[in-house]
Amino acid sequence: MTKIDKQLDHIYHRSRIDAQITGMIVLVATVAILAITVGPKFAPFKVGAKLLQPVRYVWVEMEHDWVTEFTLVQSGTFPPYDNKGNVDIREVYPQVVSIVLFIGVMAVSGFIYKCARRQTRLMNQIYADESDQPYYRPWSDIRITFWALNFALLFVLMLLFFL
Repeated sequence: MTKIDKQLDHIYHRSRIDAQITGMIVLVATVAILAITVGPKFAPFKVGAKLLQPVRYVWVEMEHDWVTEFTLVQSGTFPPYDNKGNVDIREVYPQVVSIVLFIGVMAVSGFIYKCARRQTRLMNQIYADESDQPYYRPWSDIRITFWALNFALLFVLMLLFFL
C-alpha cells in the first residue's frame, strides 16, 4: 500500500467517524424537537394510560389536573361544569408507541456507536505498523463523545416521557 493510499484510507475512516458523531448529534436534536413539539402526546406513565389504545384527558379546573374522559363520563360530570371557557381535551398516544419509540431510538444509537467503534479500529490500523502516526485517536477518547451524547439522549427521552 502506497503512502497516498494510506492517507486516503485514513482520511476516509476519519471522516466516517466524524459523520457518525454528527449523526448522533442529529438523533439527539431530532428527539429533542419531537419532545418539544409533540411531547404532551407521549404520557406512558400517566394514570389511566393504556397499552394499546389512545386515552383522552380532560382538564378539570376544580382538581387542577388532567382526568380521563372515561372517568368523567362514568361519573356523569362530562363536560366539567366548573370549568370556565372551553373544555380542554388532550389525546395521548398508547403506551406501545412510547415503547417502540424508545427501543427504536436506542437501537439507532447502539448501531451508530458500533459503527463508530469499527471505523476507529480501521482508522487506527492503517498506521499501526509505523511509529510516526499522523493522527492517532484511540477509541477510549472517541467513545466519551458517544457516551455524553447517549446521556443527553436518555435525558431528552426522559423529558419526552415524563413531562
